[in-house]
Amino acid sequence: MCIESKVLIITGTRPEVIKMAPVFHALKKKKVYVDWCHTGQHEELAIQAFNIFNIIPTHVLLRPDGNNITTLLSGLMNSVQEVIESQRYRAVLVHGDTTTTLAGAKAAFYNQIPIIAHIEAGLRSGDLYHPFPEESNRILVSKLATKHYTPTLSAYAALVSEGVNTSNIILTGNTVIDAQNYLLDQGIVSNNKSNIVIVTAHRRENWNNISTICRALIKLSELRPELIFKFLVHPNPIIRVQIEEILSDNNKIHLVESLDYFELQKLLASAKLVITDSGGIQEETPTYRIPTVVLRKTTERPEAINEGFSVLAGAECEGKIIKACLLMLDKTISDEMKNPFGDGKASLKIADDLVRTLNVI
Repeated sequence: MCIESKVLIITGTRPEVIKMAPVFHALKKKKVYVDWCHTGQHEELAIQAFNIFNIIPTHVLLRPDGNNITTLLSGLMNSVQEVIESQRYRAVLVHGDTTTTLAGAKAAFYNQIPIIAHIEAGLRSGDLYHPFPEESNRILVSKLATKHYTPTLSAYAALVSEGVNTSNIILTGNTVIDAQNYLLDQGIVSNNKSNIVIVTAHRRENWNNISTICRALIKLSELRPELIFKFLVHPNPIIRVQIEEILSDNNKIHLVESLDYFELQKLLASAKLVITDSGGIQEETPTYRIPTVVLRKTTERPEAINEGFSVLAGAECEGKIIKACLLMLDKTISDEMKNPFGDGKASLKIADDLVRTLNVI
């Protein structure tokens, strides 16, 4: 395609890079001219993902200073604005619900980009403050987007209920399945199980619940001494300090530095149980048939719960976390349980629809 069909992908975090990588490669195969702007919201973790998927981003920006959401949003918008002004883009692609996603969509809207494509659109928890601020981000982006690529039927239905025109909604499945299938097909990841329990906790709403989570893990390790616990510690110092204070001397729970995408997938594939507040990991565990305990009050990914892959435990009550973990440790994930997040062809469906749209406008 000519320069007039140039599109811009905007990401800020590692999960966004992983989920947008298959879309990037699908568009390139269709000869679409694609630029990639990475805002640096997550810097080191995201660069690892770029390397794995053999992508060199066109623009890598410096993350604005501070953890204040308002400052972060305004800083990201200013940076993205400069990138958008540098070329004549006909489409901007954003993913999910991060602050970068909102900044990218707003900047594209203010510059009247013809196509604002929202990938992984329509996720809803039903509670504006859980997760915070992600639930508000995804709702606001849906008001600005012109194309909505939904991972599940429930996400599709949520957009319809909010008045989005069905001609602008495409049910694609989740692109993270595309990325995982690539790893499995290449033999990079093996699905052999072990006695490892993986733990992650990083969401803002759980910053005050870290000590409760840690105490639940200590009790669980005593109840099930045959298990090996690996707590993947997020680099955010607010989280790290609390975890290290409680668990650094515990020889049953191993604190692990952040892993690159390959290493994380290898570990996930071998796990007996996953305990997490991560939205992305909730989507990844069904591919590897792993029971999952979700450390949140609500989830915008209810499909995994409905299918039996995961259960909500919250993160405020030690007893509830332990009960949920014991329940899922004894659960069998049968071969008949289908992955609720798609067939691994989401990126091809997105690329096909975008090319058709670019040829029309």
